[in-house]
Formats: sequence, C-alpha cells, structure tokens
Amino acid sequence: MKFINWADIHESKRRGALWFFLKLLSIAYGLAVKVRFYVYNMGLIKIRSLPAYVVSVGNITVGGTGKTPFVAMLAGWAAENGFRAAILSRGYGGKRNSGVIVVSDGTKIMASVDDAGDEPILLARKLSTVPVLISKKRYLAGDLASERFGAELMLLDDGYQHLSVHRNLNILLLDAKRRFGNGSLLPLGPLREPLEQMERADLVVITKCNDEHRGDELVDFVQRRFPGKPIFRAGYLPDRVMFPRVGKEHPVDFLTEKRVVAFAGVAQPRDFLDTVKSLKADVIHFEAFSDHHRFKQAEIAALVSEKKHLGGDLLLTTEKDWVRIDGRVDVGDGIAVLAIRAGLLSDSDVFFDMIRQGITRSRESFGNYGI
Repeated sequence: MKFINWADIHESKRRGALWFFLKLLSIAYGLAVKVRFYVYNMGLIKIRSLPAYVVSVGNITVGGTGKTPFVAMLAGWAAENGFRAAILSRGYGGKRNSGVIVVSDGTKIMASVDDAGDEPILLARKLSTVPVLISKKRYLAGDLASERFGAELMLLDDGYQHLSVHRNLNILLLDAKRRFGNGSLLPLGPLREPLEQMERADLVVITKCNDEHRGDELVDFVQRRFPGKPIFRAGYLPDRVMFPRVGKEHPVDFLTEKRVVAFAGVAQPRDFLDTVKSLKADVIHFEAFSDHHRFKQAEIAALVSEKKHLGGDLLLTTEKDWVRIDGRVDVGDGIAVLAIRAGLLSDSDVFFDMIRQGITRSRESFGNYGI
C-alpha cells in the first residue's frame, strides 16, 4: 500500500504539474487556517470554559507523534495520584453525532469501535478507571464529565486545533525523527498549521526520542524561535507482548529471535517495524496498512497463510490495530500484540508538578472537591 512521502512530493517540483497543483491547494488551505484563527481571535465564535483543569495534547503535523500513548500516560498518572481525570476525544472514525458518547464510565466500556473509533476504545481499555467521552463539540463532553464523573482534570486528546474549548495547559508534541517534514502545509506537506502557531503551546514535548533521534535539532529550533518555552523529551517504550485470545502476557524479550510476521495500520507503520526489529525479532514479513484501516477477513487470512508458508512463530500487530480486529475478524490464537507506553526521559517531576499545581488551583476556583 502506498503512503504519502512529503519529501517525494517536494522532489516532484521537478515534475511540475503535481507540485504546482498541490502548492495551490496548500495556499488555499493556509488561507482557510488564517481565517479560522481570525474568527476565534476576534471572538466571533465563542470559546467555552470547562469547570476543571483542562490539558490539551496535540500536534502541528498530521499523525504519528504519539498522542494516544501520551494521553494514556497523563491519565494513568492522574489515576495513580488520586485525581479524577476524564479524556475528551473527537472519536475519529466512529459514528459521531451532535451529542456525547460515553465510551467508558471508568468501570466498563460502553461503546463499540464502530461507535467511538479505535483510539478512544484503546484508551478505555488501557485505563480501566478513567472515563472516556467523545463528541464533535468537546465542551459538551466536558460538561458531562464534570456533572457525571466530577472530573477535575480533563484531557483533550488531539486538541491543539480544537480552538472552541479554553485550555489551561496547551501541550504540543513534535516527532524527533520526522520533525516538520518538508515544512509545507497540507496537502503539499504534513503541517496542519503554519509553524508560527507553535507560539500557542505552553510547552513542547519532543516525542519518540532515542539514541538515534535525540531531537536536538527541534530543541535548537524551539529555543531559537520561541525562547523561554519549556521543552521536554519523551520516549515510547515496548511494554509487553500480549496474546489476547488466550489471555497470556510476556516481557518484550519474548520476541528475541522469534520469526515474526508483523503488520500495522497506524499513522507511521514503519515505526512499529523498527520497534519490533529493535527487540531482536526476526521479521520475516511486514505489511503496512493505512491509519485506522478496517481489516477484512481475507487480509488477515493472507497474513496467517504467509506465516505458515514462511514458518513463522507468530503474527504481531499494534494495540490500536487489535482494537479494530477484536471481535470483527477471526484470527485464531496465534496473534500477538505489542503494547507500547510513553514516558518522559527527563524532568518528569517538573512536568507533573506543573499539572498537579494546576489541578490544585482549579479546585480552588471551581470548588471541585468531590461528587
């Protein structure tokens, strides 16, 4: 399956017509973005406030910066430290309407992947005590989270461009490896907004940092263009290998020297492949699908057949892909899922103290002491 490579598109300048057409669309897109910011800045569209400490997690490029694991980390920290958190999502790919869908009430999952989309269901599965709600109008989800669950920390998943809700802390995630691609706006490049809109971020987190991609170029860029803005680094670490059909789990070294047929339908499938290889698995076949891909029985059957043909030990995919497969496609017992977790690589005390203090101030403002 063909994926967009913005570097290739940039090189298509030499070919002329395609580059010119995409450039025109990019200019039109940029004008639309500026008009939207103007409308909000002039107060022509109301920005809603919620009775809680609101933290937005988002990016300025399309897909793959690791928003979902980062939101899961924040919500998990809140639950472990006795704060009542709720996740407010747009529910990409689900059957959204003008109301609110409670994906999880913090005790059980109450929606399907068809209703909610894969990422909210994944968050609900990973965070069994944290309510997850979706709505096109996230202030409606926030009002319900406050009224029904007494949420004092509300996490806007993919909220950087969601301007209609006031946030107390605006977190911008940047990919250490891909940075800003070719630096162009959609569809010529991966930028969802012009780079000057990074000014709206209260802090920047450089994600997917490792020994090869430390994010030093991004640190230099942010410090030069936006001096004084706090910068943190985060890594995404393999956590465990799960066999969900049989209810078994193993540490990640289980994959060492295993003959693996791997597949992924996420924003950056090659990142998954690199992670699996880093665990010293012998990847005998890999197949990439588009983000949020809805798997068909024939596609899974072909992967199972490939595993048998090549003498593979197991079929391996991501947690997000498993959400879209589970209960919809028959895969047998030989499928494994590699779980990933996000973690700050330095200054985690500073980062979480900032949020802790924000929740405390919010409690004093709203009197949100319990339900």
